[in-house]
Formats: sequence, C-alpha cells, structure tokens
Amino acid sequence: MTRAPLRAASLIALLAIALATACKGPRVAHPLTNEVRYTCCNIHYEKTEITDVNYQRGTLIPFGTRVQILEVRRNSVKFQPVGHPPITAVLKYARRTLTIDDYMNRLFVSEDPHTKLRRAPAKTVKNIEQGAIEPGMTREQVLMALGYPPAHRTPSVDSPTWTYWDNRWTTFDVYFDGDKVSRVSH
Repeated sequence: MTRAPLRAASLIALLAIALATACKGPRVAHPLTNEVRYTCCNIHYEKTEITDVNYQRGTLIPFGTRVQILEVRRNSVKFQPVGHPPITAVLKYARRTLTIDDYMNRLFVSEDPHTKLRRAPAKTVKNIEQGAIEPGMTREQVLMALGYPPAHRTPSVDSPTWTYWDNRWTTFDVYFDGDKVSRVSH
C-alpha cells in the first residue's frame, strides 16, 4: 500500500473516532454535583480513595460532617469533607447489587444526623463519636458509629448479623435481636 491510501485510511479512522466521540454529546453533571450533604456515619480513610468495604481503620471523618459532592462517575463519587482532603469513594465490591446513587444515599444524608441523637443517652452518643458499639444500641446507631456493612458480605441491613472489616485481614460480626445489638464477636 502506498503512502497516500495509508494516510487516507488513517484520516478516515480518526474522523470515525471523532464522530463517535461527538455523538455522545456533552457530559451532563449528576444532580448531586456541587450539593452539600452530611456524612451519615463515621467514615475512615488511609488514602484519599476508599471503597465500599468500609474498613474501620485510618483517619476518621466524623458522622454529620458537612461535605460537598465534587464529582459523580459511574462507580465513584468524589467529595470534600470539611477539614479533610477530597476523598473518592469507589463502589467496587457491591457494584452488582448497588447503584452509585444507592451508595451515595448510604454515605450522605441531607440533614445532620446529630438531630436524631437528641434523646439518646450521653454514653451512646460518645460511643458513636468514637466509632464504638455495645449491646443495646439500635441499628441506626450502629450505622452512625460504623457506617453500612459491606453489601457483598451483608446484603441486607434487615439481616440479624452484620459483617464488617476491621482491616484488610480481620472481620467482626454484629448480632441483632430485633432492632438492638445483642452481641459483637471479634
């Protein structure tokens, strides 16, 4: 093949790629982009990218921290918590069972969750702030203290047992009797 037909073929290929890219249209921002929300629960990070495994180690972003949603992608959300660097939360392990909107609704709430603790005992509030749980706490209080259990290990929060990852190698279980914690096994 001579150079002229080769150049023409290359030009046609480039035009086809440009046309295919242009047909996608402009990227539309997710409705929550630039919105302000609150963390539903305590969130830990060791690096500025975390996953839905929800390890219970690293720097703590306390429940009720104001965050700004910076960017939403198909399987991740980048957010800026007050007093912390921007964090990217990746829906990695439960992406077959949760959508990014489901995941964001777990992480971020429109009202400060502290308002739900006005009548809670001071000891319970202190435990939640420290990311600790004990028998007698409600499911909602456990969610505030530890966040959602990873959906690939605990598909439903109606389950009588929730499994959490303490770190990359160790899990622990939270057992419920109805709505209250009955015991925790490490």
